[in-house]
Amino acid sequence: MNRAPRKGSIAAAARLLTSVSQEGQDTDPLIALWQDWRETFASSQRLCQEAQRLERELAERIGFPRVEVPLEDPERPSVVATAARQIDRLLGTAPATRSLRRRLKRDLAAAQARWDAEAAAVGLTSAIEREAAADRRVDEILKSASRTPARSIPGVIAKLAIATEWGELEPGADGHPWDFIRGALADLTAMTASET
Repeated sequence: MNRAPRKGSIAAAARLLTSVSQEGQDTDPLIALWQDWRETFASSQRLCQEAQRLERELAERIGFPRVEVPLEDPERPSVVATAARQIDRLLGTAPATRSLRRRLKRDLAAAQARWDAEAAAVGLTSAIEREAAADRRVDEILKSASRTPARSIPGVIAKLAIATEWGELEPGADGHPWDFIRGALADLTAMTASET
């Protein structure tokens, strides 16, 4: 199934649910959850994009925190480590490598401290925290919507709209049961729209 019918089903559901909500017919708790979902999900997506943009800019400016670990084999180039345990794994824990491991770990800690300071200064740390909070709220709404029984056809549509929109982001969203959910969403939306 291509993306056009998917987006069309979601858009049709949104129009119907917005209309039901504006007319004051939103007695089904799933419609309120859907409204909260739309705002929270959109916010989560914006915050994710902002955090990614800030991280990309910071990485371009100072690079990610890492150190090059020279290996004894001259045929092998150095390897990059981003964590102290990687340094130990690459060099081993023999006494002969102790001083090199200590130096590399100090260098890595300094690079991480610089990254952390710059991330805070440019707002990346805050953006990641806001994104995490929005993601937690998205998860809460998903759980609540899946457990809340629909009291009306618009409530069913709200539940399916949430599931369908969330499924668009899942890597395995194509196929079963998503095609059925999308179909049910489109059918219920069309039936309800013709009755109102």
